[in-house]
Amino acid sequence: MKNRLIALVLLALAAVSLVVSSNAASGGTSTLDLTGIITGYHVALDDKPVGTSPGDIGYQTGLVYEHAKRVGRFQGVCTTLPQSSQQCSFTVGLPGGQIVIEAGYGPGFNTGAVALEAVVGGTGVYDGARGQGRDREISNTKLAFHLELVH
Repeated sequence: MKNRLIALVLLALAAVSLVVSSNAASGGTSTLDLTGIITGYHVALDDKPVGTSPGDIGYQTGLVYEHAKRVGRFQGVCTTLPQSSQQCSFTVGLPGGQIVIEAGYGPGFNTGAVALEAVVGGTGVYDGARGQGRDREISNTKLAFHLELVH
């Protein structure tokens, strides 16, 4: 759960940075490569049985960087589901708006070394944000990701 949360968070942060650095009114696609760092993780609800099991809910917070410069922060929640699956939602906040990313993990969803997540919307200067991110875990607290944003 922790690693998937990291991936989703970093993707969300990448989306925000990409929207800020591109001209959304021009149409087309943009790409961005970012690094995310988790600063906090907590299992808020450890449903029975103790340990990772369906019904558990955890949250994560962190920072996102582009070329070693901090460009934003994130917060997100993941729920553990049956069959070792998770459903996660993250919000990235920056001056001017927010971006939301959603993803499923587990059998039939993201299960490999690279995960795909959907950018599903935004507010303020990020209104209409959509696209897809590909992320790769570097460590338990660090993730590299590539974001493709359609505007």
